[in-house]
Amino acid sequence: MSDWKDSEIGRIPSKWTVGTLEDVSQYITDGAHLSPKFVKSDYYMASVKDMRYNYFDFTECKTISKEDFETLARGKCSPEYGDILLSKDGANCLDIIFVYKQKDRIVLLSSIAIARLKKECNSDFYRYYLLSPNIQEIMRNNYVSGSAIPRVILTDFKNVPVPILPEIEQKAISSILSSLDEKIDLLHSQNITLEKLAETLFRQWFVEEAKEEWAIGVLSDEFDFTMGQSPLGTDLNQKGQGIIFYQGRTDFDFRFPTPRIYTTAPTRLAKPLDTLISVRAPVGDMNIAFEECCLGRGLAAFRYRNNNEFYSYTYYKLRSLMEPIKQFEDKGSVFGSIGKDDFKNLENILPPEYLIEAFQKEAKPIDDKIISNTNQIRTLTALRDTLLPKLMSGEARVGI
Repeated sequence: MSDWKDSEIGRIPSKWTVGTLEDVSQYITDGAHLSPKFVKSDYYMASVKDMRYNYFDFTECKTISKEDFETLARGKCSPEYGDILLSKDGANCLDIIFVYKQKDRIVLLSSIAIARLKKECNSDFYRYYLLSPNIQEIMRNNYVSGSAIPRVILTDFKNVPVPILPEIEQKAISSILSSLDEKIDLLHSQNITLEKLAETLFRQWFVEEAKEEWAIGVLSDEFDFTMGQSPLGTDLNQKGQGIIFYQGRTDFDFRFPTPRIYTTAPTRLAKPLDTLISVRAPVGDMNIAFEECCLGRGLAAFRYRNNNEFYSYTYYKLRSLMEPIKQFEDKGSVFGSIGKDDFKNLENILPPEYLIEAFQKEAKPIDDKIISNTNQIRTLTALRDTLLPKLMSGEARVGI
């Protein structure tokens, strides 16, 4: 008898069977379909925009009253530890799927689906399964509706085909992928800590200890910058042909953007380690170019005029100017934007050159460590993404 068999989810080990997501779940639901009034409180109501690869970021999360929170929690809108959460509506439909492991008690909006699995089913395994390329394709082709605003219909979603296999095998497979994610998360956490350290140093030197005799000029006194210009859509591809292209802040991540689209006819270019700023709604989001890239009209790239290698000073100085830059968010007639002349004429305190050089010397090793960690993150992410479909199909077997 063959060790393999064909199924609707592809070629799988013969001892595996195929059921549906509903078969392995206690229940499948989504968040609240009516949004209560948002008020300042400690009770979070999260939506897709608060989701990241492995967790919720509550930095800009809406909050509601305790009474509304408790009402929604009783209606199964509150995830428990171990629930699988899935982005089911909008531009990020099916892009983000993770197991809820945060301690915060929250409620969700309807743009997020909740799958609470049966006790014998490993949430991490089925989360990775739903992220695997073959199943993503099946879900997008069969369980997503709406051309303008893509969304998963919950009643259909319950019928997504899933493998059913022994729990011990589920755990063995998920543990390999989870160990890689844990290393990635550790490096991300370290990067956040390092950035806060350098930002504290900048604030101490250039804000708290600023001198009245420092000159006041404009942004263009210190920085050269390039405004983006989008190439033709016919020159874009997702096959890695040409140079990386960033239209706007869509691909921004912590510190560095994630490559997704390329162009064979680049227009305006950013150099490696240029600071990137979103110039169209939302105005003011920031990243750093990890490699040379083409800039769309939603971005501008900055470098320190007197020494283009002073990327640390450039980044933290521009972060310190985010409040006046973000004021342009509300000035557009249709949506916020900031232009070349706005940047040129932005008021700017000009510290002495010797202090800038001293800061760059102190901050560069911190930022170089962030770059090193990011290289490791990309390597581990590529390894995880290579292993994922192989483990989920049984092509790569694990010892039990």
